Amino acid sequence: SSGINAEYGRVAMNAEELARVRRDLENTVPGLELISTSSHSVQVKIRRTDHKQLRLLLMFPEGYPAKSILVEVKSHTLPERVMKLIENISEKEAKKLQGQHQVIAVCKVVRQFLDENMFIVCAAELDAVKNKLMEEGDDIKIRQKAGSFTVKAYKNGYFMAIRLSIDDDYPTVEVKIEMKETNFPKDLAEMFVRQSVEHARRCIVPPVMTKKGDPPFKVRPSILPVAEYLIRDCIKYYPVAKCSICEEQAFPEDPVNVTQNEKSPAYVEYVYCSHVFHHKCLDNYMKTPPFKGGKKCPICGKRIFHEKWKATPELLEQRWAYKQAKDRELAEVSDFMEI
Repeated sequence: SSGINAEYGRVAMNAEELARVRRDLENTVPGLELISTSSHSVQVKIRRTDHKQLRLLLMFPEGYPAKSILVEVKSHTLPERVMKLIENISEKEAKKLQGQHQVIAVCKVVRQFLDENMFIVCAAELDAVKNKLMEEGDDIKIRQKAGSFTVKAYKNGYFMAIRLSIDDDYPTVEVKIEMKETNFPKDLAEMFVRQSVEHARRCIVPPVMTKKGDPPFKVRPSILPVAEYLIRDCIKYYPVAKCSICEEQAFPEDPVNVTQNEKSPAYVEYVYCSHVFHHKCLDNYMKTPPFKGGKKCPICGKRIFHEKWKATPELLEQRWAYKQAKDRELAEVSDFMEI
């Protein structure tokens, strides 16, 4: 008799909970759509953004609500490990409520998780940054709710701290980049940031010109391309890069000795092909023939464009011819004086 009464009580409680779910759930949890309810399960869809949405299947085990509800998460946009994490958090919440209604509470917890964890859409990218790009001594600080993380990476005493941040529309909106601290030369560090902004832009904006046979443009996540450029191609590369002319190390071994004087022979010049030169080496190279077709980078063969050397090949030829003529005149005068 007591067992029958307990079963009737359980069935009545379940019916009461399902009635409340049908009546209140969509108004209680933002972005929730009730898909189906039955005596065995409740299925809902929870959406925060196009890239943060999931289906939640809540299954009533035998003995519910004395036993906690079973949770299954499915999503086309969230990584597998994130879905497993949501399942674990949901079932942990349900265990706290054994003997009580659990459906609405679990749905609230899932929605809260979507609200407070900005990086769930780019968990794989963050893993790649930490596991493939960062080295011993580097540091990363993640602020989930703010949607930002700061990476501080080092190489041979040189370092840069960069903050990357996203908003709810990521990855259809590019990552934002901000330099926080560095001991690289100021203009070079600013160039790193400008170039990284361009890398991010190319992830979401189709190219103006396309080649025949190119696949259709697709928006792609921008965190990893930006981090690869800043960490691998800049912070880890330039402290050991060599001058493209003299082939000596471009930067001094001790960052304290880096010159900020743009006219210093040892000042490091960056050109758009990404190679670096000592100022004196590049200045001599840009003023020495051949000039036809513009001066080319000795490393990659691309034409060198730089704000400090904007003269046309024709003007450079004229200047060189004039210099040679003056040198000959001086040599003739010197020979005459020695007679």
